[in-house]
Amino acid sequence: MADRTFGPLKFPAQDCLPQFKDNMPSLPRIASTRRNFLSLAVGTGVGILQPRSSWGASSAAREDQPYAQIDWDRCRRIGSVTHAHCRSQRSLDLLCRRGLTHLAISNYYPSAPCAPTEQIGQWKVGQDFCTLKGEGYVEREFAWNEIIRDPETGWFDELPTAMQEKMPFQSEKPCFTQILPEVILCPNAEHHSMTDCNGHFNAVGSNFASGTFDVRSYYKLNNHGYAMGTGMPWREAFGRMLDGLQFADGGGITINHPKWSHASPKQIMEFLDFDPRVMGIEIWNSTAEFLSQTGWSLDEWDAVLATGRRCYGFSVSDHAHNSDPAFQGRNVLLVDAATPASEMPAACLRAYRNGNFYASLDGVLELKRFHCSADGKLDVEISGGPSKLRVLSAKGVVHEQAGESISWALPEGKSSAQEHVYLRVEADQVDGDDRLLTQAIQLV
Repeated sequence: MADRTFGPLKFPAQDCLPQFKDNMPSLPRIASTRRNFLSLAVGTGVGILQPRSSWGASSAAREDQPYAQIDWDRCRRIGSVTHAHCRSQRSLDLLCRRGLTHLAISNYYPSAPCAPTEQIGQWKVGQDFCTLKGEGYVEREFAWNEIIRDPETGWFDELPTAMQEKMPFQSEKPCFTQILPEVILCPNAEHHSMTDCNGHFNAVGSNFASGTFDVRSYYKLNNHGYAMGTGMPWREAFGRMLDGLQFADGGGITINHPKWSHASPKQIMEFLDFDPRVMGIEIWNSTAEFLSQTGWSLDEWDAVLATGRRCYGFSVSDHAHNSDPAFQGRNVLLVDAATPASEMPAACLRAYRNGNFYASLDGVLELKRFHCSADGKLDVEISGGPSKLRVLSAKGVVHEQAGESISWALPEGKSSAQEHVYLRVEADQVDGDDRLLTQAIQLV
């Protein structure tokens, strides 16, 4: 069976959507359209679910805030993905050429972390997990050639001739022929098809696996009781994802492409409130932008942040890198430069858990410093060329500044923190297409 035990280095991957071909045109560079979505928190019941914590007036300087413990003078920036489908050497090369070295590849069909030794077609031969009708989630051997071709069931005879001719399944050559030594493998998978939810979720740093290879039900696995996806309620799936985390203090769950999935802020908050290890949402998804111009989920992000909840923002390629070498979407992890190579996998996942990363489209702009004092004085520095920077809170854009730095002070007054709720910063490159988005500092 597939080796799903991960060492400190290397990486595997997953195929792209069937509709994505190698000749897909480059993704358009479409800027965010800002709508004032924050009124939902007051007028539509978004605030029904209470925030998980209330930190008080000086919370901006708390050590558990994003960036609070970063030593900016000895900080290493690591390009990372939390949602990228890749199951070929070409796809791997496209990621690495963009400077991405921490790769939490999000395979599905099946939704299983992929080992460096993965072979083409191995999941058609068999797997050691599945959700079965009448049994639930089980971990045992499933040899698909034997199961489908069992003469007592007549299953094989039900299949079209074209499908019969592709059996017996055999694994072929390795998916990858060269994995660079600097690449850090991170277990992950994109889980879907819950019985009570139509969302997609990544389990960054988790060895949990679900589903089968039979994406289009050509081989009738779903008809015979083998769930195509998780086949369980989302709360059970979340629990299993979290139980499978490689490191107790790192990684967690991301809520994928909420705009494209039509996830409301109320639904997002329900997911977040399940467990603190549900880390946040994808605020940029390159594939969703290409398919339906729903790549940005900033409105949803700000609506959730306005309730006082912690919610990290992730920027991802999804499938786009397989067809567009100029794809947009990455997370940049901030890790102590003195971290030994053997400790980097755990350190990178801790960076995600603690919010010590920022979202970016191209990785040209870099976050050089982010400091917020106990009284709400914010100072942020970037590099990468002239940019248009802005500070955002629950009141919208509260300050704009051009250059490579921005400063802003929370107005005096007892109610000021309650009015602004959070602070985050965006920077748009003047002479390019890059955008940088920091994580949010909670004020209440």
